[in-house]
Amino acid sequence: MNTLKITLMACVVCLLAINQQASADDHSHAGHDHGKGLTSHDQLKIAAQKICPVMGKPLGSMGTPIKMKIGEEELFLCCKACANKQVSREHWTTIHANFAKAQGTCPVMGKGISASSKWTVVNGQIFYICCPGCDKKIQADPKTYFAKLDTSYRANVGGPSSHDAIKIAVQKICPVMGEPLGSMGTPIKVKIGEEELFLCCEGCKTGKVDRNHWNTIHTNFAKAQGICPVMKKPLPANAKWTVVDGQIIYVCCPPCIDKIKADPEMYLKIRDRLYERSVRGAQDISQATPAARN
Repeated sequence: MNTLKITLMACVVCLLAINQQASADDHSHAGHDHGKGLTSHDQLKIAAQKICPVMGKPLGSMGTPIKMKIGEEELFLCCKACANKQVSREHWTTIHANFAKAQGTCPVMGKGISASSKWTVVNGQIFYICCPGCDKKIQADPKTYFAKLDTSYRANVGGPSSHDAIKIAVQKICPVMGEPLGSMGTPIKVKIGEEELFLCCEGCKTGKVDRNHWNTIHTNFAKAQGICPVMKKPLPANAKWTVVDGQIIYVCCPPCIDKIKADPEMYLKIRDRLYERSVRGAQDISQATPAARN
């Protein structure tokens, strides 16, 4: 833990080693995430960070942001080319001020914080705190405080909801242009027929949906869902589906559709957990699918 001023001084020393670290350590390399599988936390952090620490360009303006470890912190770069370039002290300072503003309050005590407040880094994430004792509480229960941080980010920067962030990661491409979602800025939510989908940019609102991209998106949804949320069986190749509240849910057999329509909220939550399992690469299906009510 330290003040932002001390961080910046220390940063000057570590900047010289960043390129070597990125080359030698795959986990620290900007390309280790390859722009795919962004979690809801990642989406919110991108919205809070706003700019690239190397070029200062808005994140999303050069394609899907690239996750990289710089020192203890995980940040996002605007593109892969920035992985081999030096971090700008000016942009680094702006990013830390952005994080402090997006956080707004101490996640432990609820008191106001600023860029000059004390801070700690846990699992690559910077947390600003109101007093020294709060860092130990965050380190003891990071899951709780990550959730609180995301709530603050969502309230202060208007990032995508956890549902939208997961769906964007699963949908992957724009149904009009086929471009990766995030490559043209923040994806745009629209209603196409019965379904809510995301476009890569405002310009695609007047474009025509491409059948091939549409088919790819539906394949992405089915693959990410993987199993029927009612029967917990793997989806067959010719799986049936239904649309509830703008969301497509695949099923193993037609009778499951009636059960979903009887309790859409519960089954949408199960589907979102299946999506998140796919995005995060989790293997334990039983943890992703709570037992359905009869």
